Amino acid sequence: MKCSDIQKLIPAFLDDDLDNQDLSLFLSHVESCSECREELTIQFLVSVGLKRLEDGKTFNLNKELDNLLSDSRRKLGARKYLVFISYVLEIAVAALFALCLLLLIAL
Repeated sequence: MKCSDIQKLIPAFLDDDLDNQDLSLFLSHVESCSECREELTIQFLVSVGLKRLEDGKTFNLNKELDNLLSDSRRKLGARKYLVFISYVLEIAVAALFALCLLLLIAL
């Protein structure tokens, strides 16, 4: 993906609204591209920073962004694991169905 494509995904990333493929591409790109990381930082500071200022709470937005990226990597890993498990279960169900059909035919 190009930087312009990644930068268009930033609002969706901040809203936790990216599918697995886009999230994977986004995280990989942001880790390797300083320009996109800077744009992510700016948009994060604006969206989250304004909320924190309104709340009057103290904050460390750089640390919060790092935590958000780490959490997103963990979520992506969990999502990929769940997709894998769903494929395994689908195959198991299909195999059981085929076995039941074979048993019915044999009887």
